[in-house]
Amino acid sequence: MEEYKCAFSNTLVTGQFGCEKAEQVTRRGGPDVVCSSDQAHQECEKLFQRMKQAALPAFGVEDDLLSMPHSVLVKIQFGGLLGLHRLQGNGTDESAVVKNIHGLVGQAIGKHGGLDAIPCQAFVEDMTSYKLKRRR
Repeated sequence: MEEYKCAFSNTLVTGQFGCEKAEQVTRRGGPDVVCSSDQAHQECEKLFQRMKQAALPAFGVEDDLLSMPHSVLVKIQFGGLLGLHRLQGNGTDESAVVKNIHGLVGQAIGKHGGLDAIPCQAFVEDMTSYKLKRRR
């Protein structure tokens, strides 16, 4: 079986969010999450790329792994999922959690008629205003 690194792995590693397709793995660098479904992985990866494309101009950074802060990617993952959650009518609270990322993405695809029709621009503010949790 091929392993597909989850596009929203940062949200899952914290244990704050969940996904029915996620599988915890241990790598040399620590815990990680892979997707058990090729189709789910493709959908989430495409959605994450669209979120990133919509949000990077608002953050004022380019899509360059050497210069883009890791915190920007984390804000896009957390804020993007919370914004999508809000857009689907599931709540507006930043303390909300997404219990099933795969289910949320499927719900959004059904509501908007396809992955490309999901209005990622509508939740850019959720991504830019997301507050990272401080390490203890």
